[in-house]
Amino acid sequence: MDLPILELALERGESGLGFNIRGGNDLPHIRGDPGIFVTKIRDKGAVAHDGRLREGDKILEINGHNLENVTHNEAVNYFLNAGDTVRLRVQQGAEKAILEMKESDDQCDDSTPTPPRSRSLFTLKTFIGGVAVAAMVFLVWKKYANR
Repeated sequence: MDLPILELALERGESGLGFNIRGGNDLPHIRGDPGIFVTKIRDKGAVAHDGRLREGDKILEINGHNLENVTHNEAVNYFLNAGDTVRLRVQQGAEKAILEMKESDDQCDDSTPTPPRSRSLFTLKTFIGGVAVAAMVFLVWKKYANR
């Protein structure tokens, strides 16, 4: 993926950096990519004032620490301990590019589509609920059938 790489030096200031992140190898923001992504830029803060970092950018490094395969909490801790001057290395537009690439791959895939996860989970919950009701009915029937 040949996307622009941006290097920023931000002063934290009173309002902080002013953005939210998601991702990590334990809580991927995009399935199959363990990266750390900018998900929200608040109106106040160093990032909004600077204007170059955007939602959907992938943070590759903070103060020289590689974030490409860390847990979410490790990434958060790097930000919390970054000091007043924070240097970021960012891949601009990464989220959009990754999602477009995945969508393109999905359209070229001839295999049977996978059912949505929420539907599978609903089906599993329904099945377990049905088994529980059947077990209760059986126990009540057994109790009163022996009288």
